[in-house]
Amino acid sequence: MTVVVHTGVVIGVQGQLVQVESNLRPGIPYFDLVGLAGSAIKEARTRVEQAVRSSGLQWPRKRIVLNLAPAELRKEGSALDLALAVACLAEDQTMDAERLRDAVFLGELSLDGSLRAVRGVLPIIEAARARGLRFAVVPTGNAHEADLVPGMTVIPASDIKEAFNWLEAGIIPSMPPTPSIEGRRKQSPDWRELRGQPLAKRAATVALAGVHNLLLTGPPGTGKTLLARCLPGLLPELEGDELLEVLRVRSVLQGEFQLGAVERPFRSPHHSVSTAGLIGGGQPLSPGEITIAHGGILFLDELPEFPRRALESLRQPLEEGCLTITRAGCRITFPARVMVLAAANPCPCGFLDSETRGCVCSPSAVSRYQARLSGPMLDRIDLQVRMDRPAAGLVLETTDNGPSSSDMRGMIGAARQRAIKRQGCPNAQLGSDLLRHVKAEPAALRLLQLSSDSLGLSPRVTTRLLKVARSIADLEASQILNKEHLAEAFSLRLNAGQENSCAA
Repeated sequence: MTVVVHTGVVIGVQGQLVQVESNLRPGIPYFDLVGLAGSAIKEARTRVEQAVRSSGLQWPRKRIVLNLAPAELRKEGSALDLALAVACLAEDQTMDAERLRDAVFLGELSLDGSLRAVRGVLPIIEAARARGLRFAVVPTGNAHEADLVPGMTVIPASDIKEAFNWLEAGIIPSMPPTPSIEGRRKQSPDWRELRGQPLAKRAATVALAGVHNLLLTGPPGTGKTLLARCLPGLLPELEGDELLEVLRVRSVLQGEFQLGAVERPFRSPHHSVSTAGLIGGGQPLSPGEITIAHGGILFLDELPEFPRRALESLRQPLEEGCLTITRAGCRITFPARVMVLAAANPCPCGFLDSETRGCVCSPSAVSRYQARLSGPMLDRIDLQVRMDRPAAGLVLETTDNGPSSSDMRGMIGAARQRAIKRQGCPNAQLGSDLLRHVKAEPAALRLLQLSSDSLGLSPRVTTRLLKVARSIADLEASQILNKEHLAEAFSLRLNAGQENSCAA
């Protein structure tokens, strides 16, 4: 008799159900595993048998053949251990057929029979629900993660015995206590710690409100990195489908995680990162930094120092919010909707056009340095502002002034909610129906048309300026986008000094 047990693997960041088909027949005891299994799954033969024996269960003295279907899909990871054990023992144990048929089994087995938490539980259980399964037998460490999927009954098992007790008698172990979420939020520098720099702070506020890309340029030590480190404390809370998308990526990368500690991602890869490390790749295909930062901020410090090829690979995902990587026999789509925050020096020495110190770089060195950033890449950065040295009196001031991070987070969250209530997405993600949603007055559209024609702006820059202006209006709780909002959007985009002529 052939027994079928459901389990799953992760392909990219999506779950894929796998069926473990077992056939036991008399003969010399042997364990045969087929179906394009990876090395971790092949090693499961030893783990599974020893875990079963350590749990006091009888290992079948038969010829065991297990097939992992679909056979053409390569299976990686250790999450199949529990399903393999159930498939081996199903024939000799008095298991309820309905529970076995409607359940997905996930978990890595220790040699003593206990279950370890595994990665990718959330996307696999979502795939199981889509296929009509009703139960999810998972390690205790993955129980709260699995419980995020509606319509699934979670069976948290600490060891193989508890899994079999449920299969045979329907005994459901109690859920582990929910971990406390107090003090879990990572501490970022407070917004008040950044002294001066009103233009850069305003640009960052607008960028967060509309999820716009932002480039900060200026001499070293002016606060570019400090401003970037303040932004995680200003990000609105995750909720709804966006929360599940972020948790799905985190499940694949981390496995067990604390729900109370889930915050919007903030990733800051070093400028030596490879193209595969930035956008994804490897064997098997795994997500890169832009996918890990999905729903949050990707901070690229020292932007011109990044490899040119790696930066150019960001162009398509920044436009579409996702990226598809194709390899021989494999095609995977990763989510990649992020806000890019970049910081750069204007030249190799860092003091080009500085008000306090002269540049020592030759014109050719400046030209080569600035040529590392291509026009198409800069075209996709909505806000580009210059930072210079703040006055020493501001830096040494001891009194707090201005809004705190919590105040700014409330204001930015309110602006985002206005946009989502109006159009269902942040302003930066508006598509072909842009003009219908921005609600711009005719005078503002005429100003945009005249300025774009006189400055020779690309259609992409023109539409992005309109989106930035809509975010400025949302920060002011204005229903209508007017000329003042559009003029400020121009002033927050450094384009070879053209912002002054535009605002005029």
